[in-house]
Amino acid sequence: MRHVLWLVMICMLHTIPSFAQENRAGKELRVIVGYAAGGGYDAYARVVAQVLGRYLPGHPTVVVQNMPGGDGLAVANYMARVAPRDGSVIALTNRNFAVAPLLGMVAQSSAQYDPKAFNWLANLNSEVSVVIFRKDAGIRTLDDLRRVTVIVGATGLTANNAVYPYMMNNLLGTRLKVVTGYPGTNHLILSMERGEIGGIGGFSWSGLQAQRPDWIQTGEAISVLQVGLTRIPELTDVPSFLDLARNADERSALELIFAPEAMGRPFFAPPETPSPTVEVLRRAFADAVEDPDFRAASATARLDVTFTDGATLQKTVARLNAASPAVVSLARRAMEKAGTDIQQLRSP
Repeated sequence: MRHVLWLVMICMLHTIPSFAQENRAGKELRVIVGYAAGGGYDAYARVVAQVLGRYLPGHPTVVVQNMPGGDGLAVANYMARVAPRDGSVIALTNRNFAVAPLLGMVAQSSAQYDPKAFNWLANLNSEVSVVIFRKDAGIRTLDDLRRVTVIVGATGLTANNAVYPYMMNNLLGTRLKVVTGYPGTNHLILSMERGEIGGIGGFSWSGLQAQRPDWIQTGEAISVLQVGLTRIPELTDVPSFLDLARNADERSALELIFAPEAMGRPFFAPPETPSPTVEVLRRAFADAVEDPDFRAASATARLDVTFTDGATLQKTVARLNAASPAVVSLARRAMEKAGTDIQQLRSP
């Protein structure tokens, strides 16, 4: 019986073409983005989609599709439960979902995925976020936020632009009020420009430079805090959240929470995608970021590109999810929502 099973497996390997062998000319590769069009995640997906097909067998057409919902959770669950495992669908969604189940950012009943089971393909950006406010909000420092209640907008309960305000309220004594439910960062920008919100509690620096590069230069927006594992060189006078840790244990917890910033725009394939297919996709991303057209399009769109290969990304996700229970417990307490007034947006 054992020999028969081996023969069946060998026959299957010889009769089913691998991704690398299959002629995909005229077919599509779908890139599912977990947010609405016009935001940072969408921008990176669309720029790389212009050249990615050149480096895949048969040069398939690469199509970007937006699937906003649950602050990226809809895409994570779709990729885990529904998406085909043949290399025809990949995704880019909320970077926090690499650690969201571990840190309790989503309810166990809602998260139908295991981040370690995804096949991570590439990361196109190492990120640092800023907490920004309208110039007429009267906020210049963290001390101002400890005295005044300010409304900030967020795409969802698990997005950085919501989580960082929870943490600021819990650890820094600020008084931020969070309104969630915006489909994407582009909607947050418009709401801030209209004065409906006073600020954004976590805006990726690369996204800000791409979407509103003049805000910081003209003083339309004031940065009061940097959030990430590194600092933004241009913002020498803006404190880093990590440097405000009160002890070594708290710093370790903050590092775990902020680690996804370093994997700012991570692409992944569904679980159970065949290893040869994963390797083809990983090589395609590595080649695509060297493509002159990609470099030119990224520069035109003001996208900061810092490439991380898929194998390294896979190890990073595994390492983060192996954090000690003590550090995880501290991180969860820092991110508790109970200390924040949260409201749901009624109409985007």
